[in-house]
Amino acid sequence: MTGFLLPNARLAPREQPRANASGLPPVTILIPFYRETEEILRRSAGMLPSLDYPHDRLSVRWLVDARHPEDVSAAERVAASARAGFGGELRVVAVPSMTPKAKALNPALREIDDPIVGIYDADTVPDPGQLRQAVAALDARDLDVVDAIELPEAGGDLVNRITLAQSAAFFGAMEYVNRRTGMHMLLGSSIYFRRKALSEVGPLREDGVEELYEWAVRAAAAGVRTGRIVSFSYGTRTSVVGPALRQRTRWIRGQLDIGFRSLRGAPLPARPRAAVALLTLSLLAQLSVLPTVAGAVRYRALRVPAAALLAGEAMRIRSVSRDPVWEVLRVGSGWVLLLPFELLESASAWRAVWELATGRDTWHKVRPETGRDTA
Repeated sequence: MTGFLLPNARLAPREQPRANASGLPPVTILIPFYRETEEILRRSAGMLPSLDYPHDRLSVRWLVDARHPEDVSAAERVAASARAGFGGELRVVAVPSMTPKAKALNPALREIDDPIVGIYDADTVPDPGQLRQAVAALDARDLDVVDAIELPEAGGDLVNRITLAQSAAFFGAMEYVNRRTGMHMLLGSSIYFRRKALSEVGPLREDGVEELYEWAVRAAAAGVRTGRIVSFSYGTRTSVVGPALRQRTRWIRGQLDIGFRSLRGAPLPARPRAAVALLTLSLLAQLSVLPTVAGAVRYRALRVPAAALLAGEAMRIRSVSRDPVWEVLRVGSGWVLLLPFELLESASAWRAVWELATGRDTWHKVRPETGRDTA
C-alpha cells in the first residue's frame, strides 16, 4: 500500500450543510460482487435501510458475473428478501465479466441517467449519513467527485488492528500528497461522482486493478475537481495475514503499473505528474527496505541506510497515531506492530514486481471463504 516514508498530514473534518430532502437529487449506487458468499450479499443488503437518504431517490445495482449463474441466483435470492425493508430500487445486473472490476462498472455507468453515481465495494458499509454528506459536499465545495475513508471494521484481533493502523497511515500520506500537489487521488470504493464528470473524463481503464487511481490522474488532467469527505466506510475485518498481504500485492501491482505508464507516457500536467511521482517513489522506497535491512546483517555499509529507513518510517507511524481522527478505530498495539508488517508487505511488493515483469494478471482473493486465486 502506497505511503511508505511519506509524511503524514492530519485530516480536518469539515461540517457540510445538510441539504433539505426536497433538494436531494436521485442517486444510483453500483456494487460489484465477484465470487462473493451470501454472507457478503446479506451484509450489503443490510446496510441499505440505514442510509440517511430518501429511499425513493436511490437506485442500487448489484453487479454480478454472468459467467457464474449460481452467483447470479444467490444475488437474486438475497435481493428479493431485501427489497421490502429498503424501499428504494434494488436490481441485480448480470455482467459479462468482472475481472477487473472496470469491466463490470463501465457498461453499468453508460446506462445511468441519475446525476450522482456512487461506487461501493461488495463488503462496504458506509456511515448512514455519508451519502447525504457527499451530495452536500459536491455542491458546497463545487466539486465533481468526492470519496470517503474506507477501512476494515474497527477493533478486532491483532491482524485487523495492524491493517487499521496501515489504512490510517495510508490516508495520512494521501492527504499529504493531495495538499502538496493540489490534486486528489481516488481510492476504489465509497466514491461519489457527478455523472457529467464520468462523461468528460471517459470510461475506467479495463486492463488494470487500480482503475480509479488511473481515472483520477486523467480527471486531474481534464480539470475535474475532486475531494474527500471525512466520513468512514467499513469493510470486513482482516484476521489472517496471508489474505491481507495478497490484497496488497494486487494494490501495489496496479499502482506501480500506473506509475510507470504515466511517467513514461504522454506528458501529464504538473500536478498529477507530481502526485504520481511521489506515490511511485514511496512504493520504490518500500521495495528497497527489505533488501537493505537483510543486507545490513552482512554488510556494515548498509547498516546506517537501513536504520535511517526504519527510523523514518517509525516516526511517520508515530505521527499518524497521534491524529485524533483515528481514535474511534481502537488500533492500540496495531501501531507498534505496523512497521514489522510493512517489512512483510515489502515482500508483497516484490511479488507485485514479479507479476508485472512476467505478465501475470492474478486477481488475488482476499476473503478466504470466497474461493481461490483467479488468473
